[in-house]
Amino acid sequence: YIPDEWEVSRDKITVIRELGQGSFGMVYEGIAQGIEKEDEETKVALKTVNELATMRERIEFLNEASVMKAFKCHHVVRLLGVVSQGQPALVIMELMTRGDLKSYLRSLRPDSENNPGLPPPSLKDMIQMAGEIADGMAYLNAKKFVHRDLAARNCMVSEDFTVKIGDFGMTRDIYETDYYRKGGKGLLPVRWMSPEALKD
Repeated sequence: YIPDEWEVSRDKITVIRELGQGSFGMVYEGIAQGIEKEDEETKVALKTVNELATMRERIEFLNEASVMKAFKCHHVVRLLGVVSQGQPALVIMELMTRGDLKSYLRSLRPDSENNPGLPPPSLKDMIQMAGEIADGMAYLNAKKFVHRDLAARNCMVSEDFTVKIGDFGMTRDIYETDYYRKGGKGLLPVRWMSPEALKD
């Protein structure tokens, strides 16, 4: 991995709290100084790679960020920067405060212990979410990118309830049990993949 214009100095990053454990490493909420506008603080999600990760896993981790550099769409979670110098490497993402869509929808069930006090989504809300997801996927398709893992756990919900396609790894790591490791190529969501995708 060669540092480029996406590289952010580690001293501009402050970790606030843990968001979840992933197979690559922890995901944290943090603050980045001057990442979007000079002298302005931005709340971000920080994805880390485990200290015990192999060199191959570290490269895979940073390659995932490299793929996202080409994406600029309101319905795809944005990459904001990378800290590749020193350890641990960090991938800096747009913070999606309401978490993944699967957990968010489950929290809206009337019998849910962690219900935020919001009503279940209406049909209009669900159609809006579906449209946002479809827009994000159409954008990726136009960029000739095959996501191969569209699922509620890989869609993220922002503070203003906008749904965006996840960062192709942050949420995937948290739901590792739905995956199968194929010959050292990383985890594959075999239960949901099309036959032609499995042949690759």
